[in-house]
Amino acid sequence: PLYSPLGLAKALVPASFEDVEQGGSSQVCFVIGAMAAGHVTVEDHPYIEKMFSVSEYPLSGASAINRILGAIEHQWGIV
Repeated sequence: PLYSPLGLAKALVPASFEDVEQGGSSQVCFVIGAMAAGHVTVEDHPYIEKMFSVSEYPLSGASAINRILGAIEHQWGIV
């Protein structure tokens, strides 16, 4: 499914950094990958539990990470 970066952060990341420090929430791991051509499918990679997109268009790895971390910073009020 396609998510806005902020929607992804709200859906998966704890609401505040204090929740993380106190151990009151589950851990989240982002695996960010890129391909020169083609696309990643769950069928080709059975270890994928859920796949999310933050853009309808191809992004560089740096751009994808910037969108995700920027949304988490916004949610936690860091910036």
